[in-house]
Amino acid sequence: MNKRWMITGGASLLFLTGCMPTINQPEEEVIVVEETEEEEEQEFVITPTINTPDAYYRNVLEDGTYSRSSARGNVAHAMNNRVDIEQFELGLMEIASGVFDQENYYFQEGNHFDGELVNSWLRRYEPSEEEEEEESEDAAGFDAEEEEAAVEIEESAGLNPPLGDGEDDEERMRDAPLVLSNIVEHNYFRGSEEDGVELGGIVVGISVRSVYYFRTETEDGRLNFFEEPVDEEYAIEYAEEAAGDILQRMRSQEELQEVPITFAIFREEPRGSLNPGTFRRMTEVGAGDMNIQGWENISETSLVFPSSNARDVQPALSESFTQFKDDVDDFFGQQVGTVGKARYKDDNLDEMKIEMNLQSHGKPEVIALTQFISGRLENLLQAQAPVYVYIDSVEGREAMVIQYPGEEPFMHIYK
Repeated sequence: MNKRWMITGGASLLFLTGCMPTINQPEEEVIVVEETEEEEEQEFVITPTINTPDAYYRNVLEDGTYSRSSARGNVAHAMNNRVDIEQFELGLMEIASGVFDQENYYFQEGNHFDGELVNSWLRRYEPSEEEEEEESEDAAGFDAEEEEAAVEIEESAGLNPPLGDGEDDEERMRDAPLVLSNIVEHNYFRGSEEDGVELGGIVVGISVRSVYYFRTETEDGRLNFFEEPVDEEYAIEYAEEAAGDILQRMRSQEELQEVPITFAIFREEPRGSLNPGTFRRMTEVGAGDMNIQGWENISETSLVFPSSNARDVQPALSESFTQFKDDVDDFFGQQVGTVGKARYKDDNLDEMKIEMNLQSHGKPEVIALTQFISGRLENLLQAQAPVYVYIDSVEGREAMVIQYPGEEPFMHIYK
């Protein structure tokens, strides 16, 4: 079926509301897909550009509705740590911005990897009896149907290591930890009035574990829980090999044979960690290329304040944060749970997020505390990096303060 995609003008669409600075709302773009007479016309909407210090991709909406990946929420072996999940998704978009510029590309969640497929990839590799028999036979003996069936099996085969050696389940699982925890696909579209709209690139994120958590069951039904550290170098190299397999499987789909693909490898933090995981490697595969030529290191670290590690690695910032925390406690008249999370890229501070938890409060106190914090942020970092402060209570979020370098703090009180 032939499709012709065009961009036409449409009505303005507002997505952000509330207590925000004035922003210019351009007209959204509408992409009309003209189908054959047997099918209804499909409409794609490009969300407006919002002028904010944080640059985000515009989204592609199908018939005005956000297109959610069918794999979302359906991956059984996904990450254990919520902060890892959030950083994984946002970090992939940051990596994409260095490959697919935000002026000319639009974001959409992946639709080529469904939940069933991703789950099959995250399982252990287990050769079937048919595969084992085929390996013992001469490949020339395959007919076309047998070859096609073998390809289908290979495309859904597990990418995690097969069970290791040992006398019982614990030993076999400990000998070969599950390395890969999640695989995420992001799609990036491009288009113009002259050339139409098409899939311009894909970013695939592969996350690896730092700790393998597993359990075994005794004959009487009792569960035993274990954990096994996963060597970082081994995990990264394993993910690089898995990326090569994923590339081959993607290229077997006709619509993906000429699409540029970027792979990024993310290493999780242990369960319960306050620190999010970090990206370790990335690579770009050109349109039509069947092999990965090499990988680029990503220098990214995270620190939690206050902590002994932060005092050792960043003593000056650690001292400033401790003073900031003490000032807040003194102002409030009691201890406030204040935790900072700083992210560094290439040894330079990229951003800091501060979370505060109030045990008891009134709305006037929240307002006064928020105002007090707004006047202290500039002295906290004394560096060119954005700071985000979130004030929470048992009832939910109460307020936030955001300060970008060289700008006045922005304050919002939730009502």
